[in-house]
Amino acid sequence: MTEHSFFRFVLPHMDNIRALVRSSGRCDAEEFLNSLDRRYRTRYLRYLQYLSEGIPIKSPENYRILRRNDHHGILIAEIKVDKYRLYVIRYDLVWYLSHGRSKPKDHQVPREIDKALNFYTQVRGV
Repeated sequence: MTEHSFFRFVLPHMDNIRALVRSSGRCDAEEFLNSLDRRYRTRYLRYLQYLSEGIPIKSPENYRILRRNDHHGILIAEIKVDKYRLYVIRYDLVWYLSHGRSKPKDHQVPREIDKALNFYTQVRGV
């Protein structure tokens, strides 16, 4: 019997970027990234490399903080590439990839925030 892993490293040299894994073994973020055209996936990997190295993504066209919970030290953000969004959570110095999707309508964004936060709390047991 193998033990369930709650995280998956996106690339070997990015130890502080981890994708959340469901108990079924599915990794929504990995599936999202793998479903993208190569040029979009490459841009996402470049932005994840920036985050891994501590380089902020300053452009609001590419990155947006959605919710900050200073009490728990959690930040929820979206990385934007063209019409796609990748939802990420930062806790301490680690970035957790939750899920991705096509750009939602403005009224759907709170639902995506809740989805990312719920997924994170289920996996982390926080």
